[in-house]
Amino acid sequence: MKTQLWVMTVLITFLVASGQANASEREVSKHQVPQSVLEAFEKAYPDAKEVEFEKEMIEGKAVYEVEYKENNSKYEILYDSDGVILQKEETIDVKALPEPVVRAIFKEYPRATIEEAEKVMKPDGMVTGYEVEIKADGKKLELELDTQGKILKTEQD
Repeated sequence: MKTQLWVMTVLITFLVASGQANASEREVSKHQVPQSVLEAFEKAYPDAKEVEFEKEMIEGKAVYEVEYKENNSKYEILYDSDGVILQKEETIDVKALPEPVVRAIFKEYPRATIEEAEKVMKPDGMVTGYEVEIKADGKKLELELDTQGKILKTEQD
C-alpha cells in the first residue's frame, strides 16, 4: 500500500510540474531577453531572419528559446540566462526521419500522419532525439523520441 501511495504521489507531482512548465512558456520581446543571450545569438547567427523569443522556466531557472530561419531552414535554440546554449532543434523533412523513429511511430499509431519533424541536438550538434507532430485518430499529438525510436513523451495539442 505504501508503494502505491508513493508512486501516485510521484506521478501527481510530475503531472503538476509538467503542467506548470508548459504554462510558463511565453513569448517575449527582444528587449525582455538578457543582453548575454542576444549577444551570443547575434554573434553566432548574424544572417538569422524572422527571429522570435520565448521565455520558459525549467527547474526553477529562466531559459530563453530563440526561433529563427536561416538558409530556408527553421531552428530553435535554447539558451540559459548567461547566453550558454543548452539545446538546438532544426526542422527537417519528415522523409529524413531515421527508420527506427518512423517504425516506432507507426507501431504505436498505425494510422498516423507525420506532419512535422525536428531533430534535437546538443550544443555541439550531436543528435539526441526527435520531436514529431502527428495526426492520429483525429487528434494532433507531439511525440518526443530518442535516436533509437523509443517514445519518451507524448503531448496532445
